[in-house]
This record gives sequence, structure tokens and C-alpha cells, in this order.
Amino acid sequence: MDLFTILEQKLEMVMHQLESLKKGNAELKEALADREQALAQRTQALKQAEEAIAKVTREREAIRQKIDKILNRLKILDLGETA
Repeated sequence: MDLFTILEQKLEMVMHQLESLKKGNAELKEALADREQALAQRTQALKQAEEAIAKVTREREAIRQKIDKILNRLKILDLGETA
């Protein structure tokens, strides 16, 4: 084999490796984009869940305050009847 043939073969091998690496890089970029999108969706779902929990907590506190008011009124009525 002459030197040019060896050089051509090595160049072909390098070109195939380069193409393989480019393909692998593209696949990794696509996988990263998919994971970033999934993370964004999970983050949005978490935010919605936190907002729902905060709403339920506020509603529960409002109900608790109403119940306390009713109980206090019942205590006043009970004290008035026993006197």
C-alpha cells in the first residue's frame, strides 16, 4: 500500500467517527430537550399543586373561624340559659 492509500483510509475512518459523534451529539441534545420539557411540565404541576394546597388551607382556616364563632355563640346561649 502506498502512503496516499493509508492516508485516505485513515481519513475515511476519521470521517466515519466524526459522523458517528455528530449523530450521538444530536441524540443527546434531543434527549436533553425532552428532559427539560418534562421538568418544565413537572414544575408547572408542582406550582399548581402548591396553589391548590394554599387555597384549601385558606378555606380550612375560614371554616375554622366560622365554627369558632358559632361555638362562642352557643356558649353565650348556654350561659344565658343556665343563669
